[in-house]
Amino acid sequence: MRSKKTLAIIIPLFLLAAGISFLYQLYPYEIALVTRFGEVKQVQREPGLHVMIPLIDKLTKYSSRLYEYYSDTASVITSNKQTIEVDILATFVITDPERFYQTSRTIDRAIRRLDDVTYSVMLSIAGKNTFEDIISINREPILRDILLSTREQTKDYGIDVKTVQFKKVLLLAANEDQVYKSMITERERISIQTRAEGEAQSNQIRSKADWDAAKIVADANVRAAKIKAEGDFEAQEIINRATRTNVELYSYMKRLEMYRSGIKPGTSVITNPSGGVFKNLLTP
Repeated sequence: MRSKKTLAIIIPLFLLAAGISFLYQLYPYEIALVTRFGEVKQVQREPGLHVMIPLIDKLTKYSSRLYEYYSDTASVITSNKQTIEVDILATFVITDPERFYQTSRTIDRAIRRLDDVTYSVMLSIAGKNTFEDIISINREPILRDILLSTREQTKDYGIDVKTVQFKKVLLLAANEDQVYKSMITERERISIQTRAEGEAQSNQIRSKADWDAAKIVADANVRAAKIKAEGDFEAQEIINRATRTNVELYSYMKRLEMYRSGIKPGTSVITNPSGGVFKNLLTP
């Protein structure tokens, strides 16, 4: 019994003296895999000291932080047959260390696999768009499609691709003049279309404004005629009530009406000073 206890003490001391440790330290930003004869026995994420069997177990560490991947320059032919050069910047994290170990083992191998996928996806998606789409018009949708497709094709690698961006998009010098002419033509087409749409909208607004103005004037004329008719009617009623009870007023008003309708400006009138129909025009 004593010999077994002695061996239990001596063997670890011998291993330590030989530089072989059965303990390993894990930092907060690390993930550890302990494998035995190529088979994963333990996945450790908790920081601190952990135990492994020396000489039998093998320790592999990965970072839990974000990895960056820069692609080599790749040539892509756009939908309008222009050759461009594109560089990709991608970021990813290890989400399944065991799956990552089984499929890639090392970060370098994982990056090579990611490079193959992103290049294939970029050829497929960027090839369906023009140079102008890639650099400006549809840049964000194109990058989103590349990211989603890349993420779908690498999900079995134990990684999650977080971002995909164009680091550089260059047009070959031989194609520049043709592309610039094409861009100018497209801008002119858009300008003509925009002007036509603006003119049509302007005419529509003017027509509506003219119709609204005519309606407002017509409504105002109707209201004015109605108010005038009501005023004339009310005035006539007042005159009728007054003349029914005052014969002299009635006679006087009739004579004034005759003067207004019968005597025009500049008309010479000869009358009897003692009376007659014009007696009201004479000063007493």
